[in-house]
Amino acid sequence: MKYQLCIGFLLLSVFCKAQKVTVAEFTFDPLQLTGNTAVKDQNMSSTCWSFSSNSLLESELMRLGKTNIDLSEMFVARYSMKRKIATHLQLKGQNYFTPGGQFHDVVWVFKNYGIVPENIYPGNTNALQKHNHLNLDDVISKFIQKMLKEGVMKLNEQQNNYVDSVLDHYLGPVPVQFNSNGKQHNPKTYLKEVLAINPDDYVEITSYTHHPFYTTFILEDKYNWTGDAYYNVTMDDFSAVTDHALANGYSVGWDGDADDDNFNYNQGLAFLPQTISDYQAYRQMALEDESTLLNHMMHIVGFTKDNFGNKWYYIKNSWGDKTNALGGYLYMRDDYFKIRTVAIIVNKNAIPALIRKKMRL
Repeated sequence: MKYQLCIGFLLLSVFCKAQKVTVAEFTFDPLQLTGNTAVKDQNMSSTCWSFSSNSLLESELMRLGKTNIDLSEMFVARYSMKRKIATHLQLKGQNYFTPGGQFHDVVWVFKNYGIVPENIYPGNTNALQKHNHLNLDDVISKFIQKMLKEGVMKLNEQQNNYVDSVLDHYLGPVPVQFNSNGKQHNPKTYLKEVLAINPDDYVEITSYTHHPFYTTFILEDKYNWTGDAYYNVTMDDFSAVTDHALANGYSVGWDGDADDDNFNYNQGLAFLPQTISDYQAYRQMALEDESTLLNHMMHIVGFTKDNFGNKWYYIKNSWGDKTNALGGYLYMRDDYFKIRTVAIIVNKNAIPALIRKKMRL
């Protein structure tokens, strides 16, 4: 797997994918959209997981009537990084250390530290106001290697202060208190009193045959560095959950493979050219032969059909609004979704009742 497709400079390789089909060659029905906030730009940072997860939660807030709320991606990335450092040292370097992450990493930060608005913590200190974590990731990586060589399994106060100073330098210091709509808050009271959303309302769902359906299992992927469990459902229910959520005003988090020759972000299209007769079997094979890899996270905000009757999902990316023909969005056909999506994230209340019962939710 490539070092984190989320990083902005790898966009160049995506742009060069040799797919000649354009959006203009399709006739789409009017899009059925859920509410969603504006496209952002993670730029040169491995934080697609934070951008897509925050975007999903911002849409949830819109659905609940709370508009114009823009959550800080770098607040989440900062506290998740501190957890990664502590975990990696505790395990003596035996897990995968990465600035990447998953939706459950965001949930952990919300539950343990709260959250702040973007304008309170934009998370960059450079003059261009663009996220560039190349130096930050390098400094942290070298520090971790030094600690491992010295046999450090838990940072002392001085070492913790050093990590905080590095994060302060590149991301800025975290505010202890801030004003929101005329009232003083800290990150935890902002989550509880202003946002009033429960991070535990969201579940991660996948569909693979090497574990029993309608159980949970720890997804075997290096980006699941926390060893979190995912719900496992059949392929039919995997699609049904997604479609039911979108049809009822909920958006869906997307977790999967964007490093594929048929993922043409430049044109805003992702679809598979071959005919697939058994999606469940093909999906499993793609996992086992690693033709499907988990390397990116995005946000599904709508759906439509083309003039041939094919279903397409409309997906919000985090590579900026001037980086492709659709202002940072793309159309993903149902076949690509079924094979190249590793997992989805959805509010458990958006799951059809019968499927939810089978999942024991």
